[in-house]
Amino acid sequence: MELEPGTQVGHYSVVRRLGQGGMSNVYMARDSENDRDVVLKFPHQDLMGDISSHERFRREVKIGQLLKHPNIQELHELSYAGNNEFIVLEYVAGEPLRYVLRERQQRTPEDFDFAVKLGVQIGSALSYAHSNHVAHRDLKPENIIVAPDGTAKVMDFGIALLQGARRVTWGPLSTQVGTPDYMAPEQIQGGRGDVRTDIYALGMMLYEIIAHKLPYTGDNALAVMNQHVNVKAPLLHKHRKETPPALEETIMKALRLRPQDRWPSMEAMVSALQHPESVDVDALRAEREAEREGAVGGKVARAIPIPINPVTGMVALSFVAILIVVVVLFTFAGHGHR
Repeated sequence: MELEPGTQVGHYSVVRRLGQGGMSNVYMARDSENDRDVVLKFPHQDLMGDISSHERFRREVKIGQLLKHPNIQELHELSYAGNNEFIVLEYVAGEPLRYVLRERQQRTPEDFDFAVKLGVQIGSALSYAHSNHVAHRDLKPENIIVAPDGTAKVMDFGIALLQGARRVTWGPLSTQVGTPDYMAPEQIQGGRGDVRTDIYALGMMLYEIIAHKLPYTGDNALAVMNQHVNVKAPLLHKHRKETPPALEETIMKALRLRPQDRWPSMEAMVSALQHPESVDVDALRAEREAEREGAVGGKVARAIPIPINPVTGMVALSFVAILIVVVVLFTFAGHGHR
């Protein structure tokens, strides 16, 4: 459903389009009945005919109705436009964390305070969600809005997992959910993801805020995913020597490859961020060094395989095809110069 500015949907008047995702169109609108700005989220109707897609939509509604926290975007209601369902959400004035990070191009001492402030807010929101048996599973800067006063709001529980809900499958989401740059190793390997997945993703975002770069980079998604599974993240002080030891060890523990080696809960991670004096830096450092034993050149000695599914399969085939083309071009170029 495509809506132009000024379109009236019940007592909602569309102001502008905010974006389009793989599963929905999102608009800012004015709620004349309650005198407030809101967000209207319309799922793509061609997907709603699919049972699993409709199940995901219903799950998002159920989770939105369940979670009420100052750092989580509020779901106001589920409404209808003819036969089309849509979600009415709180409109959060501010910028996505992704844009905020782009604006903070210069490294400054404020990066550390900013990371802690956001980490505590996002972590508190997710700790609350976890206590209600909800794991976000797609935490990334695009899903965090930072208001002018510094308040952070976690958004988009579209692929969140509600404990006890049956597993659903749909297209490329059939095996993996999440975004490669922030996906935990177990997600990449086809795992469903849980609270420890969110801990890993939050650690990734805090690492990025401080280092102004992610620990893993590559020419394609498959290369990045491979590093998440097989390569231990470089220590933060290699990028920022002045990184406070307690903050560094708190983040690096969140980024452990094995879920059981991370913080036992989001609450524990938030506590470490709030009370750095309580962090046993030597103990965490010893744990980390012990974990590095058996690693060769920064990589785990026994490579962990990445399962082939529609996403990784297509990426792998594309990558191989590009390599073949490059080899052929160089071969002909070599003959041409003889």
